Order: sequence, then structure tokens, then C-alpha cells
Amino acid sequence: MSSILWEEDDGVVLLTLNRPGVKNAVDDSMMAGLEAVVARLAGTDGLVAVLLTAAGSDGFCSGGDLTWLQGLDTPEKGQAMARRMQSVLRGLSELPVPVIAVLNGYALGGGAEIALAADMRIMESHAYLCFKQARVGLMTGWGGGGRLLRLVGYARAFELLTTCPKLGPADARAMGLVNWEAPSGEGLRVAREICASLRRASPASVRVAKAFLSRAMGHGLDAAREIESDLFGDVWMSADHQEALAAFSQKRPPRFR
Repeated sequence: MSSILWEEDDGVVLLTLNRPGVKNAVDDSMMAGLEAVVARLAGTDGLVAVLLTAAGSDGFCSGGDLTWLQGLDTPEKGQAMARRMQSVLRGLSELPVPVIAVLNGYALGGGAEIALAADMRIMESHAYLCFKQARVGLMTGWGGGGRLLRLVGYARAFELLTTCPKLGPADARAMGLVNWEAPSGEGLRVAREICASLRRASPASVRVAKAFLSRAMGHGLDAAREIESDLFGDVWMSADHQEALAAFSQKRPPRFR
């Protein structure tokens, strides 16, 4: 049985973490599966969006599989595992199209780090996030610490990493960690509605918006303006912009490709 399921429908790829018997905990097979699908996505043409969810309805991901992790019995082995997962999640986050995580259950420890690698998150009403690494004598190791810091700032990130609260949809959304709340069992429906909205936008514009935000984050306003100007020049004469102008003149909806 594959630990990562792949479904594709008209440019939208749905990835499903598929180890429901252990609440989708990450082991070597799942990590390898994620490596493979991220590489496959990077070479897939015509992508509109990537949705990431999990099998079952209790746990989106319970973090690293402790049975597997206990076999990594030296600091070097632990660090190599962490660097490997950092690389996987960096590849996921750097895909040129929107990546939307659908949290249909709790995301604990490393599972919360996986969720933060997405561009946007939908949380079902029964789900919660918890950075519980400190409760098991660890810290974030899969790149989630840096992402958390960028999303919520130092003081809030320090709170979440040390007191390890369970964040339901309302609190997570108030902090900027979650974009939408969905009723239990409705997360994928909401995600597909978002994808329908994305289809009405120019694909080039969606991609360049992601590129701009990724590159500009952490820079001052002057540097961000330079990045914005460079990317604006790229889309100014693009086929999508020309199609939008033609559609306006002809009083019809644009037909982006």
C-alpha cells in the first residue's frame, strides 16, 4: 500500500498521506513517497494547484513515527533525517503553483511543520495544530520553526514552541496560521471551491504572485519594490495580459491558458 496517494483532475493534484493506522505518522516509506511526488510535481506541466490532505478523519499527521525514529540512534542519523525532510518540504513549498493543506484532523509536531510548508491552510472544525516537540525533548527540525517565526513573529512563536497549546481553527486563524475553517468532512469541498476561484485568475499572475511573495519576504520595502518591478515587467506583455485586454475590448470573459 502506497503511503502517498496521488489523484489528478484537470490540473489539480490531490496528495493524501496514507498511513491512517498510525495517524499518518511519517516513517522512511512516507518520506520517500513525499520525495518522489514532489519531484514528479516539479516536472508536471499544466498544474493549477496542489492539495495535501490525509487518510482518515482523526489525524492529518501525528508527526514522526516513533518506532522508526528510535532506530536513528546517533546525532548524525537524526540530523540527516531532519535535513532530508527539510529538503522535501522546501521542494513542496517552492512549487510554482499554490499548495493548499487540508487539515482534516490534528497536526502534531512534525505534522504541524508539514502543514506550514503549504501556502495556505484549511482546517476542519474538529482539527487542531500543536507544536508539541518540546513535550518529547525535541525542537522543530523539518523547517517548521523558521516558517512559524515568519508567520506569527518571535513572541508568539516562542509561546507556541514552549507551552505547546492545542490551536483550534479559530485561534489558528486569528494568528494567521490558517486561512479558512471548514465543517468536519468538508475541507476538500472548500479546497475545490478555492481552486475554482484560482482558475478564474491568470495562471501566469498566480505564479508570479507566489514568486513575488516568496522572494520579497524578509526584504525591506525598497528591495521588495525592485523585485515587484522586475516581475511586473515579465507579465506586462504576457499572453495572459494580452488575452485579458482583448477580452475587455470584445466584452467577453478572458480565456487564459
